[in-house]
Amino acid sequence: MNRWDMLLKLAKVFLMGLLVVMLAGLIRGSAWNPDFSMLEAEVETNLDLAHMQQGDEQLLRRLYGLNSGELKAWVLYTAQDNMDVEELLLVEAAEAGQVTHICQAIEKRVETQKNNFEGYGPEQVQLIEKYVMRESDPFVLFVISENAEAVKAGFVKGLHE
Repeated sequence: MNRWDMLLKLAKVFLMGLLVVMLAGLIRGSAWNPDFSMLEAEVETNLDLAHMQQGDEQLLRRLYGLNSGELKAWVLYTAQDNMDVEELLLVEAAEAGQVTHICQAIEKRVETQKNNFEGYGPEQVQLIEKYVMRESDPFVLFVISENAEAVKAGFVKGLHE
């Protein structure tokens, strides 16, 4: 057995070992499934809810056209004052393909809010334009707030814990 044959055998053994380790990592990593209540708590820590009210099923349907019975889990907060535009929606989709529909409903809501405040609420329109929408199937986050980026960071952190 010459030197090259020995090196090739060692390389094959090394590559096979590497392949086994990578496959084990993929299999172990496929069980990722964050808990909605933990994700909600992580998101809410970065948002001042003192001037917001929690929305019910009727408000979810009125603002977004979403039926709560078709969602696995959700939480909605809106501003208490009609002149404030702060808003938070966190949704866990119940089935595949639903995330696209939820994102479309959010984009429609953003356009409605811009139209509502255009012309007399320039600060509100500016805040609306800085909205954050983040999706990580089956979860969707939507937030309008001065702290939107911090809320998004909490969302990402909650996804990976």
